[in-house]
Formats: sequence, structure tokens, C-alpha cells
Amino acid sequence: MDIDTTAADAVDTAGSKARYDTEAKRLLSDKQILARILKETVSEFAGCSFQQIMDSIEGEPEISTVSVMPGKTNMPLVGGMAQEDKVVNEGQVTFDIRFRAVTPEKEHVKLILNVEAQQSFTPGYDIVTRAVYYCARLLSSQMGVEFTPRSYDGIKKVYSIWLCFDVPEYAENTITEYKLQPHSLYGNFQGKARYDLLSAVMVCLGKKEDMSDGSTLHRMLSAVFSEKLNPEEKKAVLEEQYGIQMTERIERSLAGMCNLSDLIYDRGVEKGLEQGREETRIIMLQMFLGKGGTEEEAKDLFDATPEELEKARLQTV
Repeated sequence: MDIDTTAADAVDTAGSKARYDTEAKRLLSDKQILARILKETVSEFAGCSFQQIMDSIEGEPEISTVSVMPGKTNMPLVGGMAQEDKVVNEGQVTFDIRFRAVTPEKEHVKLILNVEAQQSFTPGYDIVTRAVYYCARLLSSQMGVEFTPRSYDGIKKVYSIWLCFDVPEYAENTITEYKLQPHSLYGNFQGKARYDLLSAVMVCLGKKEDMSDGSTLHRMLSAVFSEKLNPEEKKAVLEEQYGIQMTERIERSLAGMCNLSDLIYDRGVEKGLEQGREETRIIMLQMFLGKGGTEEEAKDLFDATPEELEKARLQTV
């Protein structure tokens, strides 16, 4: 196989995946979708209507623009969100979606929230630890923005909400919150303390082909990311079953995700077939050489390349 062609295909596929991720984040950042996520994951919004939650989201959510890493975080005045969290020579890792919300109660509670779309639940480390780190960064990046070293009372509560798609069976169709809670080691402290400042929430979906199990949020997300439904079918499900009004933005993202998903799948099939053909040729060469055939004969009979003969030789030993 032409190495340049293989590299180009890999780059094209990677680019398609990146564009798919961008469309997925754009869709998830739509306030109608966010409202349905927050309804089932943020206790402060549990009793609110979807419209109330949408109205509570301030401005437009930031999509993959704010770094997770520490560094030039602080702004000189309290009152705005820091635009960068990075240090020199450190890898750039951005929050998928970050935004603010203010609860609609009489005593407004300001929140800073982050939503992450996570394909693998087991990427080689405990994903919950990463979610807790994201919470810590959402807290620490408020220094000089929401509070100063002279008064920590201005710290806003943070949520990092992770939508996990490829999860083990034991985690399917679950929503789990990890947060700070007091535990008395001695005596019975009666005073008040503001400790409820961070929550990491893991939303683990079921199998992609199953859109009937789990909570309302599980079922909605399963429909959005289904590989069985085309854009028109997804639009119908979102409108009829979940009351989401179609907008140009939602329709464009759904269409883009479906088209790119098909492209990634087709390229994956092509790559698999190509790999299968290569492996079959190597096996045939192994058998031929194993029965006493020479490499010169293999070149003539199979049009075998030196690379293929080398692989067959190594695997025969």
C-alpha cells in the first residue's frame, strides 16, 4: 500500500472525526439541549421548567476555546470569565463546553458549568479523577475574577458534567454525582460552612442501538447520537418526544454529524477490508513458503513485494 496514501487517508479520517466532534459540541451547546441535560444533572434546576433553565443560561456557551491548564488565568477585575488557563510549553486541553447560569429563585445562585462529551469511559485512567480535576480548575480559575485572596466568599459553585458513550456494562444508563460532603471525625459541629462548591456528574449511556432504556436524558442523547437514525428521523424524535423546536443550528449539526459519521464508518470499512486483503496475502505466502516454495517463485506467482515476503518470513519462523 502507498504510504503517502495511507497517511493521507489517516489525516482525512482524523479531520472527519474532528469535524464530527465540533458538530456534536455545537449541538450539545444549544440551550434547548443544555436545559435537558441540566434538568437531570444539576440539583439547583431539578424543579425548573426547560424554559426557565434556558433563560438562566447567560450568553452563549464557550465551545473548545478555554484551556483547562493553569497559568495566565486571572483577570485584573472581578466580574468576568477568564479567557485563558494555560502555561508555556504545556499541552493545550480545552473545556468542551463552558458557560454560566443563574438559578431563577429569589435568592439567585450563580453557577459555572462545564459539559464534556467523552467517547471512552476507560481511556487508561479513572475518568472520574479527570472530572474532579476539571472541577478544581473551574474553581481555581475564579481567583481574581470572582473572588480575591482577601475574600473567598465570592467563589461560585461549579459543575463538570460528563456524557460518556462507550461504557462498560456495569455503568450503562446511570447518572452519578461526586461532590464534597462533611464527615465528623470527633464531636458534632453545629456551625454552618459553605462546602458545597463542586460536583462532578457522570452520565453513562447504554448501548447505542438501544434508545428505550434509561432516564429521559439517556434516551434523548441515545437518539441524538444514534447510528441507526438519519437526520430527518432524529429531528422527528427530538420534536415529537422531547419537545425540542428545530432551528437552523440544530438541523445543520444533526446533518453534519450524520454525514461525517457515515464517512468515518465507510473509511473504517475500507481500511478493514484493505487490512484483511493484506493479511490474507501474507497467510498465502506463509503457506507457500512453508511447503518449500522459494521467494523467487512467490514473487512470480503472487507478485509479492519484498515487504510482504519479509512479513511472511518472520511469521513463518
